[in-house]
Amino acid sequence: MSVVEQEVQESCDRIGAWLRAHAEGERPVRSAATEVSVDAVEREMGAALPADLVALWRHEGMPVDYWLPPEYGSALQEPDEAIDTRTIMLAVADQDPGDPMWPDRFTPALLPIAMDGGGDSLVVDLRPGEHHGAVFFWDHEVWGLEEPLWPSVAAMLADVADALETGGPALTWHAARGGGLRPCVPIVHSSNEFGGWQVPEPS
Repeated sequence: MSVVEQEVQESCDRIGAWLRAHAEGERPVRSAATEVSVDAVEREMGAALPADLVALWRHEGMPVDYWLPPEYGSALQEPDEAIDTRTIMLAVADQDPGDPMWPDRFTPALLPIAMDGGGDSLVVDLRPGEHHGAVFFWDHEVWGLEEPLWPSVAAMLADVADALETGGPALTWHAARGGGLRPCVPIVHSSNEFGGWQVPEPS
């Protein structure tokens, strides 16, 4: 197992354990993605996927609910769901009458990996360059990429695990780079159940 794969496994185990401890009853989980399904994404993208994303998808038992920040939460998608979402987002971009070279349009090198309940998503950038493998927030109404939320999927998982365990904020790296999404903290209800993410009130 590579260092990256080990880091992903450790973060996923921490996230899963914390969420199981903060749930009413059994928390539904995902099965590990098959090699065939991951290979299908790579063929569709025409490029190898980051090792940390593959390790996340191949991890057994990740929760199916909205445990990823930012606010309102996002749910992890399986490989085939990611391709379906990407296909829809590319079709929406193609229907726009604007300039097809507009830099804020959704492009084929972006891969959605999680969706919130309102149509926004977390996407991994597979374009060559500084942000290859970084995770961005994609607003389906206000197109374009701002600062990355995290420099990698592994960093995303470690940040979420730390925030859940400590009750501290996630997205501080993004905020320190001048990103527009504010750090958010996990909500724990009086019943000890996880309730998503919120931006803390100013003190």
